[in-house]
Amino acid sequence: MAGSKGTPTRLHAADDCVDALLERVGKKIVLGLPLGLGKANHFANALFARAQQDAEISLTIYTALTLERPRASSELQRRFVQPLLDRLYTDYQELTYTQARRKNLLPDNIEVCEFFIQPGSFLHNPTAQQQYVSANYTHVPRDLLDRGVNVVAQMVSPAPDRSDSFSLSSNPDLTLPLLALAKERGYGPIVLVGEVNPELPYIGRDAELPAGDFDFLLEGEGMQQSLFPAPNPPVGLTEYALALHIAGLIRDGGTLQVGIGALSDAITHILRLRHCNNNEYRELLQTLWEDKDGQLCRLPLELDEFRLGLYGASEMVPEGFLHLRKAGILKRAVYPDPVIQSLINSGSISGEVDEELLLKLHDAGRIQCPLTEEDTNYLQRLGVIDPSYSWRGHRFLDKHGELEECDLHSSTGRRKLLGECAGRKLPGATWLHGGFYLGSNAMYRALREMPEDERAGFNMTAIDFINDLQQDRALKVAQRQDARFVNSAMMVTLTGSVVSDGLEDGQVVSGVGGQYNFVAQAHELTGARSIIAVPSTRIAGGKTRSNIVWQYPHCTIPRHLRDMVVTEYGAADLRGKTDRDVIAAMLCIADSRFQDALLKQAKKAGKIEAGYEIPAAFHNNTPQRLQKVFEQGHRLRNLPYFPLGTDLTEEEARLAIALKALKSHSRKIWQMWPVLRDGRRSWKSDRPEHESVGRCLERMAFTYTDSYEHRLEAYLVAGALVHFVDSRRPLGETAEAAGETGQQHQPAGE
Repeated sequence: MAGSKGTPTRLHAADDCVDALLERVGKKIVLGLPLGLGKANHFANALFARAQQDAEISLTIYTALTLERPRASSELQRRFVQPLLDRLYTDYQELTYTQARRKNLLPDNIEVCEFFIQPGSFLHNPTAQQQYVSANYTHVPRDLLDRGVNVVAQMVSPAPDRSDSFSLSSNPDLTLPLLALAKERGYGPIVLVGEVNPELPYIGRDAELPAGDFDFLLEGEGMQQSLFPAPNPPVGLTEYALALHIAGLIRDGGTLQVGIGALSDAITHILRLRHCNNNEYRELLQTLWEDKDGQLCRLPLELDEFRLGLYGASEMVPEGFLHLRKAGILKRAVYPDPVIQSLINSGSISGEVDEELLLKLHDAGRIQCPLTEEDTNYLQRLGVIDPSYSWRGHRFLDKHGELEECDLHSSTGRRKLLGECAGRKLPGATWLHGGFYLGSNAMYRALREMPEDERAGFNMTAIDFINDLQQDRALKVAQRQDARFVNSAMMVTLTGSVVSDGLEDGQVVSGVGGQYNFVAQAHELTGARSIIAVPSTRIAGGKTRSNIVWQYPHCTIPRHLRDMVVTEYGAADLRGKTDRDVIAAMLCIADSRFQDALLKQAKKAGKIEAGYEIPAAFHNNTPQRLQKVFEQGHRLRNLPYFPLGTDLTEEEARLAIALKALKSHSRKIWQMWPVLRDGRRSWKSDRPEHESVGRCLERMAFTYTDSYEHRLEAYLVAGALVHFVDSRRPLGETAEAAGETGQQHQPAGE
């Protein structure tokens, strides 16, 4: 696509860009917006406003994961959220279409379709539920073309060296394959709008486009705004238990995919513990691990440090990957050639350009001796032989105009072929392929400040490269050694069906995204495994419910693709097992409070023998046992609430933990009495251990409240801080410690 459109029209006002667009394409617009961070918010809002005013405009917006500032549905939430809005989101341009959609007020001429919804944010909203599109992530470019997409608009980053190139940065995931598929099909023109924001980190390689690929570039101070921060959530002991079991399945020298959220942060932290504090990791995991004789999982526990390291291939690039890189874990490099990669895998070559590399390529049958013209082009593309050579019928014409034999047999000949390339690292080494990223302010800053040589190994690229094996299969098979694809679920049935995106009544919680792609990929790649992580229980309305269920009328991953399921109580290997053995394994990782009822249902259905009993080793699957394991010695000191740091202040971090716990517990006063009682005792207490409670109540503006209702809420918050925030666990680095509590970036002139 390089430079295919010529010179873009450069504009400084979103309304002017809308005028130019309507003149170019007319009044029927199918707009593709990237998912998550990379949306062109200013342009999208201007176009939406114009369509609201002009009913003759037909506007379809096709997107996913529309980000919204935190919302408060109660007075208690408002007290917590409002200062965050003032500090972290003050200049974020909210997307106006989502506000209208929330109120079911979209005009008849505007349709908003999402294939992945911000989890849980649009339950029971008729507009969003009816216009949801259930699709695999990799099929979205095809679906966009079938719908008649004619405009793509996204935030882009200008080149730091002021060259006329721009980076798709956070979101090349769908734009690149969409443009490629349109070209392959001979599809009509797609107008590409770039909204230029210098705050967006500049990522090169596949994400880099020349200015000539854009039709319109929307530039200027009005487009510059802070990026949407997604503060890291607090990590509970359940997530740490899950992460320990998962870390025990990740092989050194392998490939890793994970998502975003508390579990992802926990996995990152436990992998760092494994590498940097191996004795602590071993002790924790082996104490938790009840599957001593391998009844549930045939894979050996992975206990050693990362000598070879990991390679990341993940549609979502979470902040944790940068921490793994810094810790020396995410260091296994892959190369854009299957033969080179296979030689690297076998240890035949080192990743440096030398004579041995030429000999091994010849031994592998990839090049001939003497070299052909095709061989020469291949080696020059790889950066192996001197780029100044020109092939002349089994000879080279060097830069001095002298002819050299294309001979591999002698050391002298090989050295001449290598020329100036000798001793260099093979170019194209990549430690992480990603489709999109989203994270905290610290993550964005780290990406902006990443040294150029580091950034060279970080390739944001098309989603079909990461999620699908169809194209470049040999290359991906060679790169993705011992892959572990880790994805979360809401529920799993006893026979191994996975529920991740929707409820039994058809309500969509989120979307399929890439989960199906990764599960299918794990079944195709030698040595790969799909790991579905699910907490064994959840608390809803004050009641504990099992996430391991007998059956459920909806599933995201059918049981014929069952592989590995992990709860806080262990890892169950379901691949290739009979239904009976799958049920037996799943019972062993269920919470013991629900095991008997689940076993009874399985026996009633005739899926397990009437005399079966759950092994004694798995009878004590309780939160109390996990708590005792983690409380031994100084283990809690190694399990911070925010292992990757947080955009929150210290008080906000404590409040986030406490309010999360309150939300999941009962709202009935008599059931919350112990919390209320302890909160009243700590109210304005002078005891040193309650000093932080006072600061947190001040942050919530409860210090001077006199109304009974607000005083009761203050008691609840204070009690939750006492009950649910364990002082033995460190918080992790807060915004105050990082010096980030001040005002975020403001565009010049505002």
